[in-house]
Amino acid sequence: APQQPELAMGKGGNASATGPKPVGKGLKPDRQYTQIRGQVYDITDFAKSHPGGAQLLALAVGRDATILFESHHVRPEIVAKTLKTLPKVDTDVNLCPDESFPKPLDSPIYRRIQQRVRDEIMAPLEKSKGRVPSGRGGCQLDAAVVLACFAACLAWYVSNPTLLSGCALGFAGYWSGTGLQHTANHGGLCLSSWWNQAWGWFGSDVVIGKSSLEWRYHHMVSHHSYCNDHERDQDVYTSFPLIRLDESQPWKWFHKYQQLYTPLVWPLLYVASQTGDFVNVMVNKASPGVEYIGITKNEVWLYVIGKVAHVFLTFGLPAYVHGVAKTLVPFLAYGAFGSFVLCWFFIVSHNLDGLRPSQLSAKTKGDWGRWQIETSATWGNAFWSFLSGGLNYQIEHHMFPGTAHNLYPAMAPIIKEECAKEGIPYNGFDGYFGLLPITARMFAFLGKMSQNPAKTK
Repeated sequence: APQQPELAMGKGGNASATGPKPVGKGLKPDRQYTQIRGQVYDITDFAKSHPGGAQLLALAVGRDATILFESHHVRPEIVAKTLKTLPKVDTDVNLCPDESFPKPLDSPIYRRIQQRVRDEIMAPLEKSKGRVPSGRGGCQLDAAVVLACFAACLAWYVSNPTLLSGCALGFAGYWSGTGLQHTANHGGLCLSSWWNQAWGWFGSDVVIGKSSLEWRYHHMVSHHSYCNDHERDQDVYTSFPLIRLDESQPWKWFHKYQQLYTPLVWPLLYVASQTGDFVNVMVNKASPGVEYIGITKNEVWLYVIGKVAHVFLTFGLPAYVHGVAKTLVPFLAYGAFGSFVLCWFFIVSHNLDGLRPSQLSAKTKGDWGRWQIETSATWGNAFWSFLSGGLNYQIEHHMFPGTAHNLYPAMAPIIKEECAKEGIPYNGFDGYFGLLPITARMFAFLGKMSQNPAKTK
């Protein structure tokens, strides 16, 4: 068997291995490799024909991509067929340690839900509306409305920068971040990988000033693979020490106030993203725990161009027309309000009592599908899905991250039924007002994490 290289492991776990790259028999420094279920593949030439685009395949370079590969493809037979076409590399040194986390296609509940989604949702849509069986595309109306909202709010903001127009643009930015860039960067917004990359870049880098490059590594390699794991999911450990979201994290005196100050921190996400992206993309070439092994010069240039375009549209242009003094407060309102809404709608979906890995059963810890279901929560309905780009259907999204978000409302009943059969808790807060009870549960969880564990034992 190939030897396991000794690597300095990042917090992201096996899929985020950092450190010296192994050079063994069969490995060439000018080729790109990935590792899936212990087998090393040469994916250098596949980048040109990968249906999801080279930017998504780049996430797999130099790491164990088993979870990424299996969770982002709805049809496992296509996965198997594609792997047979990739050149296998016989090497005496693995790229990284074999993935130790549960794998999607080993999960019985995931395979059953996957088959039902294909049979009951995708097959009928293919016959009636011509949608592809991969689940990608079909979001033209959603994307058009998001873009129209952004264009209208931007025109209002540039022509008359006020506190209100700044907040309106902030909402449009939030909606672009969820309804446009999120699905596009997952590869599900359009059939074309080129358009997915284009809209993912525009909706993220240009509209909200968030690097789509950083987002893909942070969100897809770390968060989606290891949801809520305090050592592998960046969404858990990068908020610490300010916000304590896991009982394994050390308690600080100020955590007893986190129920009060957490909403006050949300508006700062915009500033944190600007500074964090620069450090991660331009300096470290890595997010905390996830190295950008497959990064290209073009992706770096897109980051720079996007940042310039973003600053010009949101600050430079209105400041040129109206002056810096009149633009500053509306600009701050834009960043703060959009950040507040985005943080609120996202934090509730994974931070409730009962969703922590330490609270999961041994069976769930060994099953990727059960893990994703039991560490996530769904709220609202199809109306809220339209307004959040499916962000409210987190259980459905974590089971099928590479599909179009407008399929999630139809997936929910199937997942609920299968969970009921297996006795798996489905954390759902349905209806138009589902956001209210899940928010209350989230604040209760923050309260639980605010307690000094030394006094609660």
